Amino acid sequence: MLPIPARIRLCQTFGVLFFGTLIVSQLLCSAHAKDTSSTSQVIQRDAPKGITTTFYTCIDKAGSDTVALGACLSAEKTTKDSRLNSTYKTLLGKLNDKAKDKLIIAERTWLKLQGENGAFEDSLYGDEIIDNLDVTQSEIFSICERANTLNRYLSIASGQ
Repeated sequence: MLPIPARIRLCQTFGVLFFGTLIVSQLLCSAHAKDTSSTSQVIQRDAPKGITTTFYTCIDKAGSDTVALGACLSAEKTTKDSRLNSTYKTLLGKLNDKAKDKLIIAERTWLKLQGENGAFEDSLYGDEIIDNLDVTQSEIFSICERANTLNRYLSIASGQ
């Protein structure tokens, strides 16, 4: 992983986003990239359905302040965790005993995968604050996708 000043120099040299659509790429390259999208617009391109407009507004207000960005991510993660837990509990209430057992096993497996994936991403990205923001954004997207999946199951279990 390149140190922050090297990343910025690369952006200045090539004028492109080179870290994908994570917060970091927009923050480090926005002043020099030809893409004039806001940070939230860049994030929205790859974000799953269910990320709040409050999060996007917060990200744009935060600008390049990593502490403020961290607060935005933390608040959204709390929101997504709450949504996931609520959807999971509601779904459990709609299922017969056999299906409940299967869902519990599936959810435990998903949580284990989340832990392993998080450990991998920690080793992949790096130890800088900006790297931690990338990992947290990835985690939020994953939680949101899982909540979306459980919501689809809830629709099926509810007969809709």
